[in-house]
Amino acid sequence: MTKILVYVEINNNKIEKVSKEIISYTKQTFDDCEICALIAGDNTTIEALKQEVLSLGSDKVYVIQNQFLSEFNVCAYCDVIADFITQDKPDVFLIGATFNGRELAPRIASKLEIGLTADCTALSLDENKKLLATRPTYGGKLMATISSKTVPGFATIRPGAFKFKQPESSKTEICYINSELNLENLLTRTNVLKTDIKEVAEDWTGSDIIIAGGIGLKSKENFELIYKLCELTGAKPAASRAAVELGWAPQSIQVGQTGSSVSPKLYVALGISGALQHMTGVTNALKILAVNTDIDAPIMKIADYAIQADAINILNSLISKLSD
Repeated sequence: MTKILVYVEINNNKIEKVSKEIISYTKQTFDDCEICALIAGDNTTIEALKQEVLSLGSDKVYVIQNQFLSEFNVCAYCDVIADFITQDKPDVFLIGATFNGRELAPRIASKLEIGLTADCTALSLDENKKLLATRPTYGGKLMATISSKTVPGFATIRPGAFKFKQPESSKTEICYINSELNLENLLTRTNVLKTDIKEVAEDWTGSDIIIAGGIGLKSKENFELIYKLCELTGAKPAASRAAVELGWAPQSIQVGQTGSSVSPKLYVALGISGALQHMTGVTNALKILAVNTDIDAPIMKIADYAIQADAINILNSLISKLSD
């Protein structure tokens, strides 16, 4: 049976959301494969999060406990994970494309001398059960599907690319792994001088309704109408890359390949043409409503509801009616 191993990343004593998304997606998509999770940390952290990991729905959870894994040290974590992969021999290995994941993954790939496909938004297996990983390329203009020629097939997964669904029940086996590596020596390769923990903004990417504006709104003043409409409806605001580059909106609410992937029940796109770079960020939206003057705009062809109109007029009309 094909074995898929997912690294469950712990950050600030919490499981990264993308790790949950990967387990959920692989479990639902590859029902003929064994889906396993790997978690590493010190005893206190592992014990605090163990039940949550077991509830995610994987078939098996491997646990590596060591006092020297209390903080993320890329050298120690790289060697521990690479050593486990060498022994366990999974067919596919997946990591979230977080800040730590993007630092860790290439080191593991180099140590194991295997290929790595980064920042993926879709996964599949070929007829030989080899990993096929899909990612945006050429600035988001194309989607490339890359076949892994080394074992395990290795990829990092973009946060938000998959949607997490909590399983109703989970019968998960737990296995404790004793690593024989001298982690104390590994820690001397790098030295963490300071760790700043900053407040993380509310995760808006899974909000029920997201209203996004693009270059079709023509000015920053008109883009401000997006915020006004969101205040009236309880939706979350978002922007295309073009709107962000013009200074109309912060990068933190950008949707697309170089922004965030979103999964709302309704995604409203106002004045957004729908270039591939943008559409890679909305593949998990349940419904898309697009308003654009160009009926041939790419987003109008894939939207569930397409309205050929001036997005500015639509915004003003909605705000006027909702304000009465």
